[in-house]
Amino acid sequence: VSLPMALIVPGQATQLILDEDDVAEDPFKDKRFGLAPGEVPTMTYREPGMQITTIEVPLMSDRKIWESLLHQLQISTGIVVIRSLGQMLWDKEMYLVLHDMISELCEVADSRPSFIVNIAKGDVRSLAMAFTAFSDVCLAEPDATFGFPEVRVGGLPASVTVAMRKRCSDDDIRKLITDGEPINAREAQRIGLVDFVGDVETELSRLILRNCKEKVTNVMYRPDLERAGK
Repeated sequence: VSLPMALIVPGQATQLILDEDDVAEDPFKDKRFGLAPGEVPTMTYREPGMQITTIEVPLMSDRKIWESLLHQLQISTGIVVIRSLGQMLWDKEMYLVLHDMISELCEVADSRPSFIVNIAKGDVRSLAMAFTAFSDVCLAEPDATFGFPEVRVGGLPASVTVAMRKRCSDDDIRKLITDGEPINAREAQRIGLVDFVGDVETELSRLILRNCKEKVTNVMYRPDLERAGK
């Protein structure tokens, strides 16, 4: 089965050219009336760009705020930008509560048809590492660091380490949860935890422009093009 030919030029509308074998009948038979000699009938289809949702992750908060964060992720579509407002500090009571919440967040992130972009700034610690792990693209500032300091006082980030297997090897995960030492952004990029290190706002703008711009496709019929070229 032959596929229609598509001409794609960055920044311009896609040109889709149909051959006679691609369609059961001439789709432009009613569109040639009134055209000047050499003009080609065209059908234009417009597809809206992806929506954008920004979710801010609180530094320290109660369970209700985290439930609200989970709900936002459940109903979001298109591009979801996750921004952390600061370091996740060690809190034993909250740590146990948030473990189940983080597991749900990872499950939702895997099941929803969304494109998740995580912005990593400053010290990314403890359960906040989950946002880096389950994101589709993680952007980190050059001074960002990542780690699990809670392992030194008996904490075990089980749900986060499972999510990290999407990005990192078992050896790299084992090292992070064994010694509790933080790693810098370049090392995080080397092991696959981070995709980009640099000016995160500029890179985020590029991703938004590429994915949220309206997609325009012009459909034409090859016999009409051949006649116009004679």
